[in-house]
Amino acid sequence: MAVAAADGIAALVDWSDLLPVILEDISQRVHGDDRAVFAAVCKSWRRAASAAGPRLSRHSLHLVALCSGANAVDFSSRHGDVVKTAYLGSGGARPHRIIGCSHGWLVVVDEACRASLLEPFTDGAQVPLPPFTSFDCEYFVTAVGGDGDGVPEYFAVDNHAYYHHLQGVRKIEWKPPKLVPVQTMRDEFFQKAAIAPGSHRKESYAAVMVIHSGGSGLAFARSGDDRWTSLPTQALTRYADVIWHNGAFYTLTRGDGAVEAWEPDGRALKPRLVTGPVMRWEFKRLVEFHSDTFHQPAFYEGARYLAKQADGGLLVVSTVAILDDSNALRTRRFKVFDVDEDKGEWRARDDVGDAAVLVGINHGECVTTREYPCLKPNCVYYVLKSFAADFEEADEEEEKGCSRYESGVCDVKTGVASRMSVFRCAAGGHPVWFVPSAVSRR
Repeated sequence: MAVAAADGIAALVDWSDLLPVILEDISQRVHGDDRAVFAAVCKSWRRAASAAGPRLSRHSLHLVALCSGANAVDFSSRHGDVVKTAYLGSGGARPHRIIGCSHGWLVVVDEACRASLLEPFTDGAQVPLPPFTSFDCEYFVTAVGGDGDGVPEYFAVDNHAYYHHLQGVRKIEWKPPKLVPVQTMRDEFFQKAAIAPGSHRKESYAAVMVIHSGGSGLAFARSGDDRWTSLPTQALTRYADVIWHNGAFYTLTRGDGAVEAWEPDGRALKPRLVTGPVMRWEFKRLVEFHSDTFHQPAFYEGARYLAKQADGGLLVVSTVAILDDSNALRTRRFKVFDVDEDKGEWRARDDVGDAAVLVGINHGECVTTREYPCLKPNCVYYVLKSFAADFEEADEEEEKGCSRYESGVCDVKTGVASRMSVFRCAAGGHPVWFVPSAVSRR
C-alpha cells in the first residue's frame, strides 16, 4: 500500500517544474555522457545543463565547435580546453557543420542539408534559411530519393543550367547533371557564410551571403526570402572569403586576390571592384625568399581572409606554408595587408598596434587587447585545417573521415606562427572564434 501511494505521488510530480537553481545544482553533479542524458529530458533541464558551469566572460576569446552528434556546442579556450557546453533543443534535424559565425549567431548546415542561423545560448534557437534546392535557377540543385525523414539520398547538381542562368544566351558546353551524395553536399556545397545584422532587435538578420560550389558561386538571401539569389561571377573565378563590412558584402578571390564590394541596390546586390589582382607578386617574392635564404621548400598555401578594423578599414591576411626536407609542413608564415579603397591597392604592414586579428570561418575582425587582455597585441589568431606531419597518423580510436583543425597565433611583425591546439576529431567541421556579445553571454 505504501508503494502504491509513493507511485501515486511520483505520478503527480512534474519534474520539469523544479526550481532552476535546484536543476543547475543537480546538473553540476552529473558528468560525462550522463550530462547529455540529463539535458535531453526536457527544455528546462536542458537550459539548466547549459547554464551550469562558468559564465563566458566578455573579455575572453573562445573557440566554438559542434559536439559529436551535434546535440551540443562546446566553447573552448584558445588552447583547446572546453570551458562550457551549451545543449541544443531536440526539435528538427541536428546541425552537422558550421559555415559561418558573427553577431552571436552560428550559420550551420544540418543533416538534411538545410541551412539555418543557430543561437547557441537560447536553447539552440534556429532561424531557417532557404534550402539547397531553392535557387533562382530552378534546376540548379534537385533532391533525388530519400528516406521517410525527408533526407535526400542524392542531389542532382546541374552546373550547365546554373551558368546558362548567369550568362544568358552565351553558348556553354552542355554537360549532364552531376549526382552528388547527400554526405558530400552537406560537407562541401556551402564553403562560407557571412551575416548582415538586422536593423532592429526583432530582426535576426538582414541578409546572408554564401560562397558555394567549390568557391565558384555566390548567392544571397534577405530576411524572409524563400530562395537564394545567384550573383554574376566569372566561370574561372574562385572565392576565398566573404565578410559584411561598412554596409556591404566584401569578397576576396582565391587566385589573384581581387576584392569586390557587393552593395545593396534595391532588392539586388551591385558589384564594385575595390582592388584588382595586386598581391600574387608579394607572396611569390616571399616564397622565393624562404627557398633561397633558408634552403627550405615553400609554397603559397592559398588561405586568405578578410578582417575589418575598428576604424572602419579592411585587412587581408594570407599564409605561406614552409616545408621541411621531406616536404612535410614545418610551419606557416602570415602576411597582413591594408586595403586602400581610394587608391585601389594593397599595402603590406607589420604592425596592427594593440589589436589582435581573428581569422577563420568566423567573421574576421580586429579586437583590441585592452578589452581582451587574454590576447597578445599585434598578432593574428587563426583556425584552419591542419596538415602538420605529427598529426597525420590517426589514432585507432578516432573516427574515420574527421578532419583535423589547428588554432594558432602569429606575430605580425615577424610573420612566424605557432600552433596552440589541434582538434583531432572536429565532428562539426571547422571550429570558429566566438567573441561573446552583450546579449549572448550566459
